[in-house]
Amino acid sequence: MSGRTFTVANQITTLRLIFVPLFAVLAVDGRYGGALVVLAIAAVSDVVDGMVARVFHQQSALGVALDPAADKLLMSTAYLVLSFRGALPWWLTFLVLCRDAGIVVTVILISLISGYRPFPPTFWGKASTVTQIAAVLAAVSARARIQFVTPALLQGLIYLAAAFTIISGIHYLIVGRQRFNEKPEGTMLS
Repeated sequence: MSGRTFTVANQITTLRLIFVPLFAVLAVDGRYGGALVVLAIAAVSDVVDGMVARVFHQQSALGVALDPAADKLLMSTAYLVLSFRGALPWWLTFLVLCRDAGIVVTVILISLISGYRPFPPTFWGKASTVTQIAAVLAAVSARARIQFVTPALLQGLIYLAAAFTIISGIHYLIVGRQRFNEKPEGTMLS
């Protein structure tokens, strides 16, 4: 990892944090076209900061923490605002937020009790994230009156996001339990 903290990659990630209140203001105000543009720019910045970090060897401890935090903050805000505006159901927002909170609490507890354990994303976690993003994009697109986003498509993505959120939440509980039971590196098995 890079010794520098505020690298170009981290600056791009920090810029993504600015998109959170901007998206919220636009969506609450009913300006869904603008909100959709903000989401698109945020998605591009997420790809770019990762590429910059890898290509220019700018991986850092700050980036490892900041990148997923920026993503989760944007997605949590999007779910809350879109539910508030009636574009997404509250039950889906509850599922998404509970899963994320459960993962954060589990990682913190495991780290405090058993020492740091890597907790990389799993296939189910990535599938959950993709479907959650798709549901947000579809909800904003539907409100922005993008023609190809039909009510049936939005409904399908909502249920798909819910299914993958539940599956990945259960899967992370299983993985978390396994990580909790592992011995820290360098300790002898008894």
